[in-house]
Parts: sequence; C-alpha cells; structure tokens
Amino acid sequence: MTQYVIGVDTGATKSHLALFDTDGNFTDFGRWGPLNHEVLPGSYVQFEDELKQFIMQTLSAHNIKMEQIVYAVLGIAGVDTRKQHSIVSEIINRIGIKHFILCNDAYLGIPAGSSTGTGICAINGTGCTLAGINKKGDMFQIGGVGIISDDRGGGGYMGGRVVSAVYSELFRRGEPTLMTSLLFEKLGITSKYDFVEKIYEKTGEGIFDITKCNQMVFEAVKKNDRTAAGILQEMAASYANGISCMIEEMQFPPEDELYVVLAGSVFVRGEHPLLIDTLKEKVNCDNPGRNIMYKLLTVPNVAGAVIWALNVFNGKNAFYDKVCGELRRNAEQP
Repeated sequence: MTQYVIGVDTGATKSHLALFDTDGNFTDFGRWGPLNHEVLPGSYVQFEDELKQFIMQTLSAHNIKMEQIVYAVLGIAGVDTRKQHSIVSEIINRIGIKHFILCNDAYLGIPAGSSTGTGICAINGTGCTLAGINKKGDMFQIGGVGIISDDRGGGGYMGGRVVSAVYSELFRRGEPTLMTSLLFEKLGITSKYDFVEKIYEKTGEGIFDITKCNQMVFEAVKKNDRTAAGILQEMAASYANGISCMIEEMQFPPEDELYVVLAGSVFVRGEHPLLIDTLKEKVNCDNPGRNIMYKLLTVPNVAGAVIWALNVFNGKNAFYDKVCGELRRNAEQP
C-alpha cells in the first residue's frame, strides 16, 4: 500500500494542499479559499469543517485512505500563540491526521526557499510576518498579530496607508500624491467631499477592497511620487529591523551563508525595486560581513510543507529540488 505525505498552507485569501508519495512523487495539488479562523465567520468550527472537506476531497479523488497518510506539515495562518496552536492541533487530530507538524504558515517559506531548510522568511502578502529556523531546529516568529506587533506590511497595511495619505492631502495639508487621482478614478469620485462616503459605499458593496491597493503605491512610485516612495521605504525599514532582530535572536553563525526568503504577493509581484532594494541595503548595513542570500519565492509556499514532511519521515534532507520541480510543473505560481 502506497504511503503519502500532505503539505497544507492556509491563508486569509487562499489555501493550498499538496499530496506526494513518500518517495517525493507528485500526486495532487488542491486549491481552497481562505482558511484562517480569524477571517472566517464561523471561526474554529468553520475552519475545522472546511479543512476536513479540503483534505478528504483530495484523498477521495485518488481513492486514498487516511491511514495511508504517514506524515503532514500544516502551515496555518492565525496560529500565532500557544493557545491557538493547541486548539488547531486538536482539530487536526480529530480530522484523523496522527503524525504532523503544525506551525504558522510563514515558516513554510524557509524550506520552500532554502535548500538547507534554515534561514528567515519574510511574508508580505495579505499579512506581514517574519519566521526563522536555525540549525538546531529552533523556531521564532516576529509579527503577524497586527497592531500588537506593529505590523507594517501586507495588503491591509498598504491599503490603509494609501487611503490615509489621500485623506491627509485632502484635509490635513498633506503632501500631494498621485495616489489621490488613482483612487478617485477607481472609486468614481469627482469631489473630495464625497471621499469618505464613497469609501464606505464601495467597501460595503464589495466593489472596493482596501487591502488590494498596493498596485497604486507601485504605480505612483514609478512616476517618482514621494509619498508612495515613503510608504515603501517605511515598510522596508520595518522588515529590515525585524530581520536583523531575528538574526540576533536565532544566533545564526556569522560565518554561515544565511538565506532570507521573500514571499507573498507584495514582494513577489511588486512592480518597482525600491521596496526590496531598500530592505536589502538596510539589512546588509546592519549586519556587516555576513553572507546573506536573498531569494524571491517562486514556488507555492506549500512546497515547504511537503519538503519538511518528506525530510522528517525519511530522515534525510534530499527532496528540495524534486518537490520544487514537481510543483513548478503541476501547480500555479504564488
């Protein structure tokens, strides 16, 4: 009877599941909607129901029984505290997976982007999180809990900065920005006195999503907009400071090559180099002499879950190239 591993990556926007046999051969790649309990109306109850559906639907398509799943790694958005980890672990057990690693989804970017399975992953997508894993297997997370951790990244943060920058220009003598005309055009605004009204109206109708304004920032920066550039530079500085803190906390040996994996749509699809260039410049300046390798994640984050599961089950680190190659051929890009 063939044995399999499962990799799961859930987020606030979309979720992925990858099914491989224990020799690292691709079986399936599944897609689902948001599976972060913090954004689901039914919280943990809905999360459990949908995650079970997602897993069982994938297994049923190949006539695979739960007993054939010998290991799983699940990167779950919204698992940021010990209590959340405990609750979700119980859910996974009830679903029927007995041997697994559960972590925040940010950790998956490390084995997905670093062949050593160690390093730092910076997520800049829907949300903003830093995760680190060192040679000893120690794990550490910075950010991911919004205002508590002063998260300055992700679609929600960028969208809020766009809207507030426009409001400041209109009503607080803020610096003029091209983002004003871009936002007015998007919302069909002709008078500044309709600005707040239109934001509420279009948001309520589901026509406008503040978390998806990041392209306005990049478009304005390409036209030398100082306010937009300031948003990217502020974000880069926040990420860079977090990365430098992570290097200290995890005690990465200064003589070793250190991978910093940049993942999430804002990093990967950003149309202007200012954000990443500023981040690299500050991290390098704050960590002189270190050999830091920056890598944009070009495979789905769930690749890290599969690689991790295969390495643990087989007791060797030998699946990086195979899994990444299989998912590049068989799955959508992040």
